[in-house]
Amino acid sequence: MLRSSGALAATTAVLAACSSTKPSVARIGMSPTTVKLEDLAVTDVILLRTAMSMETMAAAMLSDSAVTALATKDSASVIAAFATDHTSHLQDLRVLISARNGEAYSETNTKLMEAYGQNALDLVASGKLPADTLALTLAVETLIAATYQYFVSLTAEPALRADMVRLGGRSSRRAAVAAQLINGGTAGFAPATDAAGAPLVATLPGAFGSLSAVQVQLGPVNDTGTRATVLMDTPSLNSLIY
Repeated sequence: MLRSSGALAATTAVLAACSSTKPSVARIGMSPTTVKLEDLAVTDVILLRTAMSMETMAAAMLSDSAVTALATKDSASVIAAFATDHTSHLQDLRVLISARNGEAYSETNTKLMEAYGQNALDLVASGKLPADTLALTLAVETLIAATYQYFVSLTAEPALRADMVRLGGRSSRRAAVAAQLINGGTAGFAPATDAAGAPLVATLPGAFGSLSAVQVQLGPVNDTGTRATVLMDTPSLNSLIY
């Protein structure tokens, strides 16, 4: 009892010293201010605005000087045509947004450019390998196709789902062309591996509809004999354009 009473008295004295009015628990630093997150619904217009940001990002990446400066004579015109196609899709998306009383979005997807877009371009520039331009092109087209496929599952309006499918199909066809430029001929249609067992690029991937991150190896070979792998994800709740 004496030990307990002594501890209680000492604690009371310390607390009393912290405040002249009433006892309070001592605190180091300031407590952070919390802001309640907005409860935003993912509407069809938000999906269309995000699709615009992805198309703009794809066009910007494929027309970046890091790509155009390294592209070979055979692939440069194809990559440039792909970039133009993405720009032309913006008008289709503007019409769809306007029909639903929404506001078009003309910028790239900032969060995804910061997450992996700029890093991919920097690796291409530092690696100085012409093959990286086609590898990045294939990754970008695969990413856009996967984005539209993902958005189909979120779209509420049935007619708009069909538009999403058509837009995604265009990127799927461009991805097939890019794959043929990397690994051409009928031998490149189906998935296969090289002599060392590494997977080769296939025009017709073995798994249709995969929504996992698109992986692409870019840049110079490091000290361990490997290259950087960039993971390119489709938009999520924190990268949608609300």
